[in-house]
Amino acid sequence: PTDENVLLSAGWDNTIQMWDLRTEGSVRSIWGPHICGDSVDISGNDVVSGSWRPTEQLQLWDYRSGELIANVPWQDSVEPCLLYTAQFSPSGTYIAAGGTGANEVRLFKRTTLEPIGALKLHRGAYSLDFSADSQMIAIAGGDSSARVVAVA
Repeated sequence: PTDENVLLSAGWDNTIQMWDLRTEGSVRSIWGPHICGDSVDISGNDVVSGSWRPTEQLQLWDYRSGELIANVPWQDSVEPCLLYTAQFSPSGTYIAAGGTGANEVRLFKRTTLEPIGALKLHRGAYSLDFSADSQMIAIAGGDSSARVVAVA
């Protein structure tokens, strides 16, 4: 939704709370995601969550019902990636996510949920953000670095 009265919050309690500022209290909850960073985003009626856990870490949810749409497959290389960051691109074309453990950032095509790119880091990824035109991603790493990488 593009309604300025709607916002999402999440945390270690394994829930995403959906709020409407015109009412008191949460209007809906999603149960399951274990959020430990900036890893909840909304685009249209889709919510993406990145959980700090070894399996089913990247998920898509329906905002209207709170139901799970899909687990985005994250094939582990050597060890799992525990997510601290996840975001839709402003164009709605991509989902990017990253974290610790495997210390990587991955880019997925939103329509198919297929991985289309990956960046291995020396230490974990703790935050990321797309440029306004969705062509670049800024990544904050645990090695005190900030990287800006091209999407295409």
